[in-house]
Amino acid sequence: MRSMILFLMVLISFGVSAEECRLDFNESEFIDSLGKEPVRVNSIKENGIIKKQYEFRKELSTEEALSDDAESKYEPQFYLTLYQPPCTERVKIWFYKDNGNTQKLSNAVLAGRAFKYLSGVDEAIFENKMKKFSSVNSFESIDSKSESKFLKIGDIYSIDVFLR
Repeated sequence: MRSMILFLMVLISFGVSAEECRLDFNESEFIDSLGKEPVRVNSIKENGIIKKQYEFRKELSTEEALSDDAESKYEPQFYLTLYQPPCTERVKIWFYKDNGNTQKLSNAVLAGRAFKYLSGVDEAIFENKMKKFSSVNSFESIDSKSESKFLKIGDIYSIDVFLR
């Protein structure tokens, strides 16, 4: 009888530990660290991988996009994609180059805040990393809490952050 109870306790404790995430990542804290509420959240399952995508800028409707003042209303998009939440080990930050409509809170600032939370490095260091794009289109970065791949194609920036 005692061995049966011990066996059940071991099974229960193993099940609890198997469900815990091994990384110290809190999704709501991460989103709050940006200082801007997402306008939309989508959950996507693709090839067995669950992704949660946050959009932070409102997209123009077809009518608005075709209007004469579309340029003055358009805000370049900023996205965060979390892979396999709630035990996220990879986050993709991708955004379009800022325009005059993002001066209050630029996409580069949002990306810097996200990168700071994920990697532990200061936003000034992130700014220096972004300056590298003046001479290269891609590079990698290894920081204390993450490994990252930076990529720029035209006006689109993508940062793949792999948490450790």
